[in-house]
Amino acid sequence: MATAPALPSTTGPAHGRPDLAWLALNPRAWTTSSAIELVGRLGTGAIVEAIASIEAQLAPMRRADRDAWAKAMDERLRRLALKAAPLAAPAQGDAWRSMMLEALDDLPAMVALTAAKRARHEPLQFLNEIEPAIRKIAAQVILERKHAIERLRLLERQIKQARMPRLEDRRAEPLTASEIAAMTPAMRAMGLKCGAISQQQIDAAIEAEGAP
Repeated sequence: MATAPALPSTTGPAHGRPDLAWLALNPRAWTTSSAIELVGRLGTGAIVEAIASIEAQLAPMRRADRDAWAKAMDERLRRLALKAAPLAAPAQGDAWRSMMLEALDDLPAMVALTAAKRARHEPLQFLNEIEPAIRKIAAQVILERKHAIERLRLLERQIKQARMPRLEDRRAEPLTASEIAAMTPAMRAMGLKCGAISQQQIDAAIEAEGAP
């Protein structure tokens, strides 16, 4: 059987390390300090890109993507049908999967695929239980992505509130000792890593302002 073409995904680690979208989608791995460290390596534009990549997963399915989605979804539905009705006739299974593809194509493509994959762990006993199970999980998948976007937008606000010079703007005015002292240790570490402030500035600010 030919392998279905894979749809783009940002839900897994990229290049052997977590990218920002993956980190935001995994609350057990997410910490503000780890996200700030990652932004320090990738640049502030990574936040905008991560939000866009997750929002794309919530967008309505494009007509151009439907064939690839249908092939990938058909395989997931085949496995779910085998679990719920292992003795069903092949012709019945073909008709059921065709109907299910039409029934579920109102969901965002990646949401439907993720929900169908997770549905393998549901205690399914009948074919008519599969669509409700997928839709219930799909609602959870959508909520997870909305929460991830909220994490990223909060991170963006925190960085802006710290009054950190833009990483790509090397002509920004130097931060004052009081501004550096007002930063959290994680923010200072990010500024040091990206070259926005120096260790000498941090030491001087801590000594002058008594910051932690």
